[in-house]
Amino acid sequence: MLAPFLQTNYLLFNHKHIIKIIMKPKFMMIKFIFLAILYFLSFILFQSIKWLEKNFQGITIQEIVFHVLSPKLGAANEIKLHFINSVFQKHFVIPVIIFLLVLIFYQLKKNLLILKITNIILMIFTINYSLLSLDSLIMNFRLDNYIYSYFQKTEIYKKEYIDPKDIEFQFPEPKRNLILIFLESMESTFLRIIDGGDFKEDLIPELRELALNYIHFSDSDQLGGAIQLNGTGWTIAGIVAQTMGIPLNMPIFEPPNRKFYSFLPNAIGLTDILAKAGYQQRFLIGSEKEFANRDIFFETHGNVIIKDINYYKSKNKIPKDYFVWWGFEDEKLYQFAKEELIELSSKDQPFNLILLTVDTHFFDGYLSPSCEKKFDSQYKNVLACASKQVASFVKWIQTQPFYKNTTIVIVGDHLYMDGSFVSPEAKRRIYNVFINAASKPIKTTYRKFSSFDIFPSILDSLGVKYNAPGLGLGRSLFKDTSTLLEIYDFDYLNSEIIKNSKEYNSFTILNETH
Repeated sequence: MLAPFLQTNYLLFNHKHIIKIIMKPKFMMIKFIFLAILYFLSFILFQSIKWLEKNFQGITIQEIVFHVLSPKLGAANEIKLHFINSVFQKHFVIPVIIFLLVLIFYQLKKNLLILKITNIILMIFTINYSLLSLDSLIMNFRLDNYIYSYFQKTEIYKKEYIDPKDIEFQFPEPKRNLILIFLESMESTFLRIIDGGDFKEDLIPELRELALNYIHFSDSDQLGGAIQLNGTGWTIAGIVAQTMGIPLNMPIFEPPNRKFYSFLPNAIGLTDILAKAGYQQRFLIGSEKEFANRDIFFETHGNVIIKDINYYKSKNKIPKDYFVWWGFEDEKLYQFAKEELIELSSKDQPFNLILLTVDTHFFDGYLSPSCEKKFDSQYKNVLACASKQVASFVKWIQTQPFYKNTTIVIVGDHLYMDGSFVSPEAKRRIYNVFINAASKPIKTTYRKFSSFDIFPSILDSLGVKYNAPGLGLGRSLFKDTSTLLEIYDFDYLNSEIIKNSKEYNSFTILNETH
């Protein structure tokens, strides 16, 4: 009988003792600081998500996860400053002032009631901002679908993936050179309405002419292009899709320390195939190669030599302190590419020169001083200038001796990230054109296709023979074979390609000795 009585009194005593500790000023202050930190973190998260909502319409949670976990080197200063100004300078000042005022007032009055009330308020706001952030991630970025897909398995890769490892490639003699130009955010949507685009103005007339005069694949009888699928909507993902025929999936629960020793080490892509065939390969960019692990991707797939802003600075091609937009502008990139082509073409080996432009990147692009300003919108002027620049580069190539045996492929890497630039009802498609291809396609219009289909189509444009309808999840648009988008419903395919897959996971298996 005595034991329960003693136990009850002990618990009551302990309970009162704990309450006394909790109510002590020192503990209350620690609680206040802890809750203030949680509040600030939830506030920053909320404002960051609102910033993404406003400025990056159409991006997916996959891209957010990828960039959070990958290196940030090389991002444009304008974007960094815009983020800091929008999230911190505009919204962060008032909470900091309130926090400091509470501290000062408490020190002057030594009144615990101030801390009690403040702690309750902080807790309420922390929960509120956290729930609002979660709601936004679900409603605008479909976090729920992303997590759901991780726990779902798909057979799409088992059924439809054509492994280049199992394919024998026969190159023509002599082997054709390739110039592959990824135009940042270039859409066929930027064309005139009468040509299949979304604008009254002729924003990209030179790109329109190239599409009309050479091989251009469209989803209609007008100018069109590729449909953007999950895992392909940002630059490195677009490059992976168009050179490997697969999306860039980032499992949210994968241990971060295992992500970037290598980049899809067991997947075979375009640069791997060309390297095995003896091609010289270069990747030229005006930004820093480390951004989004582009260096690891190209260097581990075909040992591609990368020349970025730091390379050109080291060669005194540009001043050491030079930096505009993401590094240096496309005007310089095309000039460096001409020099590179002259050098590459002087050797006996075939070459693959890959360019990635940047002037048309979000926000609003970069307008070089040499560009015209004939529109009232900066981005429209940027697009017009980009169209002129790439067409001028193509014309120069066509005057060179190596052009006869060279195929030029120009594609957008993905859709422009600010969906508000085009009308809500616009049918958005990624631009493409194949110039001086070695093969003739059977059909170029009314083709439903994605970025995956560009990969095998490039090899066909080089006259490469292989006994398969396509490669990866891509199907060659030069062949008389249906693409996956022509076989499957868009929603079905879009959801299946980001589900968990043993086959896809095998691409990412790392050598643990790294």
